[in-house]
Amino acid sequence: MDRQHVEQLFRQHYRRMYSVACSLLYDEQESKDVVSEVFAYLLESYTELLPASAEGYLIVAVRNRCLKRLRDKSNRERILRLYATEPQPDDSWQDDEQRLCRLRTQAHKLLSADDLRIFTLRFLDGKDYKAICAETGTSRIAVWKHLSHIVKVLKENFKLPEP
Repeated sequence: MDRQHVEQLFRQHYRRMYSVACSLLYDEQESKDVVSEVFAYLLESYTELLPASAEGYLIVAVRNRCLKRLRDKSNRERILRLYATEPQPDDSWQDDEQRLCRLRTQAHKLLSADDLRIFTLRFLDGKDYKAICAETGTSRIAVWKHLSHIVKVLKENFKLPEP
Protein backbone atom coordinates (compact mmCIF):
# COMPACT_ATOMS: atom_id res chain seq x y z
CA MET A 1 0.00 0.00 0.00
CA ASP A 2 1.42 3.40 -0.87
CA ARG A 3 2.36 6.00 1.73
CA GLN A 4 -0.24 8.59 0.63
CA HIS A 5 -3.08 6.12 0.95
CA VAL A 6 -1.91 5.08 4.43
CA GLU A 7 -1.64 8.75 5.48
CA GLN A 8 -5.17 9.36 4.27
CA LEU A 9 -6.44 6.34 6.22
CA PHE A 10 -4.50 7.57 9.25
CA ARG A 11 -6.17 11.01 9.14
CA GLN A 12 -9.62 9.48 8.63
CA HIS A 13 -9.58 6.65 11.17
CA TYR A 14 -6.91 7.36 13.78
CA ARG A 15 -9.27 8.78 16.45
CA ARG A 16 -11.70 5.87 16.26
CA MET A 17 -8.88 3.30 16.25
CA TYR A 18 -7.18 4.99 19.19
CA SER A 19 -10.50 5.08 21.06
CA VAL A 20 -11.02 1.34 20.53
CA ALA A 21 -7.48 0.61 21.69
CA CYS A 22 -7.88 2.77 24.82
CA SER A 23 -11.16 1.07 25.69
CA LEU A 24 -9.41 -2.31 25.62
CA LEU A 25 -5.96 -1.52 27.01
CA TYR A 26 -6.64 1.40 29.43
CA ASP A 27 -3.21 2.76 28.56
CA GLU A 28 -2.71 5.79 26.31
CA GLN A 29 0.85 5.05 25.22
CA GLU A 30 0.20 1.38 24.59
CA SER A 31 -2.91 2.31 22.59
CA LYS A 32 -0.89 4.70 20.44
CA ASP A 33 1.67 1.93 19.90
CA VAL A 34 -0.98 -0.53 18.77
CA VAL A 35 -2.51 1.91 16.28
CA SER A 36 0.96 2.75 14.97
CA GLU A 37 1.72 -0.95 14.54
CA VAL A 38 -1.39 -1.38 12.40
CA PHE A 39 -0.37 1.47 10.11
CA ALA A 40 3.24 0.25 9.99
CA TYR A 41 1.95 -3.15 8.92
CA LEU A 42 -0.09 -1.53 6.14
CA LEU A 43 2.99 0.28 4.87
CA GLU A 44 5.05 -2.91 4.81
CA SER A 45 2.44 -5.29 3.46
CA TYR A 46 0.75 -5.63 0.12
CA THR A 47 -2.70 -5.27 1.66
CA GLU A 48 -5.15 -3.30 -0.44
CA LEU A 49 -8.18 -1.92 1.34
CA LEU A 50 -11.40 -1.05 -0.41
CA PRO A 51 -12.87 2.26 0.74
CA ALA A 52 -16.07 0.55 1.90
CA SER A 53 -14.27 -1.95 4.11
CA ALA A 54 -11.25 0.09 5.27
CA GLU A 55 -12.70 1.29 8.56
CA GLY A 56 -13.94 -2.17 9.54
CA TYR A 57 -10.60 -3.73 8.68
CA LEU A 58 -8.67 -1.13 10.69
CA ILE A 59 -10.91 -1.43 13.75
CA VAL A 60 -10.70 -5.23 13.71
CA ALA A 61 -6.92 -5.06 13.26
CA VAL A 62 -6.61 -2.76 16.29
CA ARG A 63 -8.89 -4.97 18.35
CA ASN A 64 -6.92 -8.10 17.44
CA ARG A 65 -3.58 -6.48 18.29
CA CYS A 66 -4.98 -5.26 21.62
CA LEU A 67 -6.27 -8.71 22.47
CA LYS A 68 -2.91 -10.23 21.58
CA ARG A 69 -1.15 -7.72 23.85
CA LEU A 70 -3.55 -8.47 26.69
CA ARG A 71 -3.04 -12.20 26.22
CA ASP A 72 0.74 -11.79 26.16
CA LYS A 73 0.62 -9.53 29.21
CA SER A 74 -1.57 -12.06 30.99
CA ASN A 75 0.91 -14.85 30.24
CA ARG A 76 3.83 -12.71 31.43
CA GLU A 77 2.01 -11.83 34.65
CA ARG A 78 1.12 -15.48 35.23
CA ILE A 79 4.74 -16.51 34.77
CA LEU A 80 5.93 -13.74 37.08
CA ARG A 81 3.43 -14.84 39.74
CA LEU A 82 4.67 -18.43 39.47
CA TYR A 83 8.27 -17.30 39.89
CA ALA A 84 7.28 -15.05 42.79
CA THR A 85 5.58 -17.92 44.64
CA GLU A 86 8.42 -20.37 44.00
CA PRO A 87 11.04 -20.40 46.70
CA GLN A 88 14.03 -18.62 45.28
CA PRO A 89 17.16 -20.67 45.83
CA ASP A 90 20.16 -18.90 47.24
CA ASP A 91 22.32 -21.66 45.86
CA SER A 92 25.22 -20.92 43.64
CA TRP A 93 25.92 -22.60 40.31
CA GLN A 94 28.16 -25.05 42.17
CA ASP A 95 25.14 -26.38 44.06
CA ASP A 96 23.35 -26.87 40.74
CA GLU A 97 26.36 -28.77 39.43
CA GLN A 98 26.32 -31.01 42.51
CA ARG A 99 22.60 -31.72 42.03
CA LEU A 100 23.16 -32.54 38.38
CA CYS A 101 26.00 -34.88 39.30
CA ARG A 102 23.77 -36.62 41.88
CA LEU A 103 20.97 -36.89 39.31
CA ARG A 104 23.33 -38.51 36.79
CA THR A 105 24.52 -40.96 39.45
CA GLN A 106 20.92 -41.84 40.32
CA ALA A 107 20.08 -42.28 36.64
CA HIS A 108 22.99 -44.70 36.18
CA LYS A 109 21.86 -46.71 39.21
CA LEU A 110 18.13 -46.81 38.51
CA LEU A 111 17.65 -46.84 34.75
CA SER A 112 18.03 -49.60 32.21
CA ALA A 113 20.57 -49.19 29.42
CA ASP A 114 17.86 -48.12 26.93
CA ASP A 115 16.35 -45.64 29.39
CA LEU A 116 19.78 -44.28 30.24
CA ARG A 117 20.57 -43.73 26.56
CA ILE A 118 17.29 -41.87 26.00
CA PHE A 119 17.82 -39.90 29.24
CA THR A 120 21.25 -38.81 28.01
CA LEU A 121 20.01 -37.89 24.54
CA ARG A 122 17.07 -35.87 25.84
CA PHE A 123 18.23 -34.24 29.05
CA LEU A 124 21.99 -34.02 28.70
CA ASP A 125 22.40 -33.63 24.94
CA GLY A 126 19.15 -31.62 24.56
CA LYS A 127 17.87 -33.54 21.54
CA ASP A 128 14.22 -33.44 20.54
CA TYR A 129 11.94 -36.44 20.04
CA LYS A 130 12.58 -36.61 16.29
CA ALA A 131 16.36 -36.74 16.76
CA ILE A 132 16.04 -39.36 19.50
CA CYS A 133 13.80 -41.49 17.28
CA ALA A 134 16.31 -41.29 14.44
CA GLU A 135 19.26 -42.14 16.66
CA THR A 136 17.64 -45.00 18.56
CA GLY A 137 15.45 -46.38 15.79
CA THR A 138 12.30 -46.22 17.94
CA SER A 139 8.95 -44.57 17.42
CA ARG A 140 7.88 -41.25 18.98
CA ILE A 141 5.45 -43.10 21.23
CA ALA A 142 8.18 -45.43 22.48
CA VAL A 143 10.44 -42.44 23.20
CA TRP A 144 7.58 -40.71 25.02
CA LYS A 145 6.91 -43.84 27.11
CA HIS A 146 10.60 -44.16 27.98
CA LEU A 147 10.79 -40.50 28.99
CA SER A 148 7.62 -40.76 31.09
CA HIS A 149 9.06 -43.77 32.88
CA ILE A 150 12.43 -42.04 33.36
CA VAL A 151 10.89 -38.93 34.87
CA LYS A 152 8.66 -41.00 37.16
CA VAL A 153 11.55 -43.15 38.43
CA LEU A 154 13.86 -40.20 38.97
CA LYS A 155 11.20 -38.14 40.74
CA GLU A 156 10.44 -41.00 43.11
CA ASN A 157 14.08 -41.59 43.95
CA PHE A 158 15.75 -38.21 43.75
CA LYS A 159 15.32 -36.21 46.94
CA LEU A 160 16.87 -32.81 47.45
CA PRO A 161 18.43 -32.11 50.82
CA GLU A 162 16.44 -29.89 53.16
CA PRO A 163 17.77 -26.31 53.29
